[in-house]
Amino acid sequence: MCLDLFANKLETFAEFGSCIACFFMASKPPPPLISIKIAGIRQFGLGEGVDSTGVATKILTSNCSVDLLVDNKSKLFGLHISPPVIDMSFGRLPIASSHGPKLYAASHDSSLFRLYVGTRNKPMYGAGRNMQDLLELGKGLPLIIRMSFRTNYRVVWDLIKPEFHHEAECLLLLNRKYDKKHRTQVYNSTCITIS
Repeated sequence: MCLDLFANKLETFAEFGSCIACFFMASKPPPPLISIKIAGIRQFGLGEGVDSTGVATKILTSNCSVDLLVDNKSKLFGLHISPPVIDMSFGRLPIASSHGPKLYAASHDSSLFRLYVGTRNKPMYGAGRNMQDLLELGKGLPLIIRMSFRTNYRVVWDLIKPEFHHEAECLLLLNRKYDKKHRTQVYNSTCITIS
């Protein structure tokens, strides 16, 4: 008797699992389309100053905005986006880092999120002089901005969670001139995304 009940429950559970698998296969959400672009450099200033120990050096204050465009192609499921990590560097030298908030893109919709990365009063030591020279010579200051995050769909009460990893990189060439109309430093940028 007990064995019969146990067998019936196993059979019911197997049928339930099969239904979930069929539902997932029929409605399998496609990977989202991700792109980023530099929205503006509101501030990028290299000034004279001293670090916490009194050593004279170049001090950097910067604020860069990045637009993240998420195109959720799923007609049924919203897309959960982990907090994006953004890093800014000059060559191999890290300049700034930030963690964005958790994000959500509704089903069958395109969502635009504005994120920020920057630093305030960061001692740059020898690199600060190099950065200043590149700006003053008019060649442009090359910076790299990298972003990484994960996205997932939560299908059937989190029992199935297809997940995607995304990385993006922008090469940013910064000019010393300021564009008053758009309230940003003049710059050129090229971004690529790997999903």
